[in-house]
Parts: sequence; structure tokens; C-alpha cells
Amino acid sequence: MGREVRENVSGTVIIKTVGGDLRLRGREDSLLILDGDSGSIEQLGEDQPYVVTCDGDCRILVPGDVSVSVQQVGGDAKITDLDGALDINQVGADLTVRNVGPVRIRSVGADLRVKWAEGDVQVVAVGADATIREVEGSVRVGRIGADLFLRNIEGNCVVDQVGADLLLSIDFAPGNEYRFRVGSDILCRVGPDANARFILPSHVALGLDVEAEVTEDDDNDQQIVTLGEGSATIYIDEAVELRLVGEGEDYMLNLGVQIEEELEARMSMLEEKLSQQLEGLDERIRSKTEQWASQAERLSERAQRQAQRTAERLRRKMETKKEKRKGRPASGHVHWGAPLPPRPPLDPVTEQERLMILKMVQEGKITIEEAERLLAALES
Repeated sequence: MGREVRENVSGTVIIKTVGGDLRLRGREDSLLILDGDSGSIEQLGEDQPYVVTCDGDCRILVPGDVSVSVQQVGGDAKITDLDGALDINQVGADLTVRNVGPVRIRSVGADLRVKWAEGDVQVVAVGADATIREVEGSVRVGRIGADLFLRNIEGNCVVDQVGADLLLSIDFAPGNEYRFRVGSDILCRVGPDANARFILPSHVALGLDVEAEVTEDDDNDQQIVTLGEGSATIYIDEAVELRLVGEGEDYMLNLGVQIEEELEARMSMLEEKLSQQLEGLDERIRSKTEQWASQAERLSERAQRQAQRTAERLRRKMETKKEKRKGRPASGHVHWGAPLPPRPPLDPVTEQERLMILKMVQEGKITIEEAERLLAALES
């Protein structure tokens, strides 16, 4: 597994294709780091986005404040710690998004988990289960293939289609829009001080574990369930059953936790696999760096000794010429006098050159083998 590094990265990072699993995380500095096999980073031009590709599994670290666009991931993906806008086009398997800003997700092949988003969350399509919770904004969902768990959504919440069950744990607020269409049951947890009004078709079954007032409209095609003053309105376009439970009903939350735990277990396997692949990468780079530094130091010492010998030979030659001009023989006992200070040695491999070679390796401009050949060429 190789490494690519870019410094002073700002603007947008486009992750074009990842053939396997992706682990994407924001960091506090301005480095863009790619750890993966057959990976590359290319900037489209000055002040233009960076484009990242990788044929297999990879770990990508980006500045946390940049905008990120993930176009295609073949396997699982885990994305965390990003403050900028996040746009995800397609993930083939499971997707976990945590501690991010506003996020838009178009297609997830399996399960989705979104947690702690400081902004709006938009989801177009998820193939299996989904959990979306702790969102400081609005949530808009197109289609969920199986179950959906929603918790602590501060803004509007609109879900066009849920294939199976919907679990709700939301403090419904007046003025927000709430609308749901579900293929099976809706299990909603409400607090003792809830002020909400549920409007749903008359054929939807009701299960009430809390005190509520049930009425029908004038046409008898809708029923209205009112809790408290009913200041917040929730529209149920379709469902088999609506069941309202109190805060003490833990089984409702246990269902949501079960969905999350299953996805979290799969994401842990992703972390473990990537960690095994990346294990020793930093150590190998550091070992090579120390090896190059030691080799460069030996080259420098050897060059200094060679320069001193050259200076000594030159000094002796100049002294010989001086004695000849005075009429003294060049051979025999010669009084050299105080030795001349040697000229400053010329280091064939300077510290700046060594650092430049190491930096080129870290940035992926040359390989380790090319760096070794370069040092060997400078030595010769």
C-alpha cells in the first residue's frame, strides 16, 4: 500500500472512484493524504479541485474545512469529521457518516447511518435500513428499502417512502413540516408534554399507549390524533398502523439501537481491515527516512574527508613551488611552517538536497527506489 501527500490544500476535493472500501476523515491541518494501492492525486489546475482515485481499499485524510465530493465507492464507506459541504453520489454497500456539516447522499446500496450533522441532510435512495439522528437542520428522504429510524431532528422532516417500518423519536416543533409515507408500521415515541396533531388516512390502524384525542374530519376519510394542544402537525400519507408510545417504552429505542449496532459492527470490520492493510506503512516510511538520513550523513563525512585530502595536496604543491622559487631543492628536509587552514569542503549532498529528496518521496513525486538511485548518483 502506497502513500500520496499534497500540502496547502484548499477548495474542493473530488474523490472520483474508489474500487474497494473507503475510510475518509477530516483533519485540522492543510494536508491531503491518500493511503491505498494504485491511488493517485491530481490537481486540475491552479486554484482548482483535487481529484483522487484508488483502485482498491484506501484511507483518505483531508482538511476538515474543505468541501468534499465522493462520486463512486465500490464497497463500504465511513466518513467522519468534516465541517465543509459533503456530497456523496454512490456507495455500493454500507455508508456511515458522522460528525459532519450539511450532507447530500444520492445512492447507498445497503445500510446508511448518519449521526451528528450540523446542517441539512438529504438522502435520495437507500437499499436497506437507515438511521438518521442528531441533526441540527432539516431531513429530506426519498426512498428507504427497509426500516428507517429518525431521532432528534431539529428542522423539517419529510420522508417520501419507507419500505418497511418507521421509528420516530422527535420533539415535534410548531412551524416545521413533518410528512411520512410508510409501507408497514410507524412506531412513534412522544414525551408527556408533546403538543402534536397526527393526520392520517382513516384505514390506518391506531395503537395508543398515551392519552390522546381521536377525531375524524367531515368527510370521514381522515382521522386526527391530538396530543396536548396539537400545535405541531404531522402528516401520515400511508401506513399500516400508527402506534404512539411514551418515553418509558424502551423497546422502541431498542429496535433503533439494534439497527445501528448491526451497521456499526460492519463498519468496525471495515476499520479493522483497513488498519491491517495500513499497519506498518508509517513505520516503513520513517525507517526509510532514517536510512536515507544516515546514508546521506556518511556521504557527507566521506566528502569532507576527501575535500580535506585534496586541500592538503594542493597546499603541499604550493609550498613546493614556493621553495623552488627560493632556490631550495624540492626534496630533502623541508620546513613547512604553520599549516594553512583547509578550504571549506564542498558537500556533494547538502542537507537541503537530502530534505528535498525526502519531501519528493513523501509527496509521491518519486518512489523509494528512485530516491535511493538518486542518492547513489550524488554519491558517485
